[in-house]
Amino acid sequence: MYTIKQASRLTGVSESLLRAWERRYEVVVPARNESGYRVYDDATLAAISTMRRLVDDGWSPAEAARAVRSGTAPAMSVPDRREVSDQADQANAATHMQLFLSSAARMDTAGIEESLDKGFSLGSFEHVVDSWLFPALEALGEGWALGEIDVAGEHAASHAVQRRLAAAFEAAGRSSRGATVVVGLPPGSQHDLGALAFATAIRRRGLNVLYLGADVPESSWEAAVRGSSARAAVLSVVTPEDRATATAVVERLLAADPRPVVCAGGTSGADLATGCHTLAPDIGVAARELDDLTRDAAR
Repeated sequence: MYTIKQASRLTGVSESLLRAWERRYEVVVPARNESGYRVYDDATLAAISTMRRLVDDGWSPAEAARAVRSGTAPAMSVPDRREVSDQADQANAATHMQLFLSSAARMDTAGIEESLDKGFSLGSFEHVVDSWLFPALEALGEGWALGEIDVAGEHAASHAVQRRLAAAFEAAGRSSRGATVVVGLPPGSQHDLGALAFATAIRRRGLNVLYLGADVPESSWEAAVRGSSARAAVLSVVTPEDRATATAVVERLLAADPRPVVCAGGTSGADLATGCHTLAPDIGVAARELDDLTRDAAR
């Protein structure tokens, strides 16, 4: 079974639109778990995907819903080879994510490791992190919040991911030519998997990374940038509660002499302060942005 967030990711239909389709057209009637939250099975996801395809093809939502409910929706045209490959990748990603979540719920370390083996085989490091790992971690947190995954299972899965990311960071190798970039979290912030994934992505691009990890004091940020002669500093801002401390760090770094390129990423990192660059949400894109910024700063 899938939560509404997972259903949205797997079908490409936003949560708000999905609720609207359920309410207005009764295209599907999701079940409810013990906590009263919507849950979706594979057949329901297939119906949602069919309705989305029909609407994309120009059908009105009402007509599409009637066709889905009655089972008279026209068959899909034969997809080309690339579409078949994309669909297979999406199906595999969903299967591996479900294994990851169910293994965490059972506290099955072998299952967690197997799901990570399969998930990381889906493509490049950056592609896997953006399209599979981050959604899987979001679903893991949601499962914990709903009481479906115990904190022990959530911790076991998170630490397994941390080990994978740390291994990928080491495998990326150390650069003696690229600019030095300091990466970490502001004071009090503990959720460092996104920061470690980004640090790995920029290390793979040849940048020299000083990774500080979680809960870094203001003064230590300044000391790290100054001591390493870093050309840039990147803060991962994960929650709204982190914004105040992150802003204080950013303002301190922007006042330093020499002044580094200061960037923020993460779900709560936008618009921290004038002069702070907000990086793209996709780590592959963000890594390219930072690479360009450090090159520009060197000119």
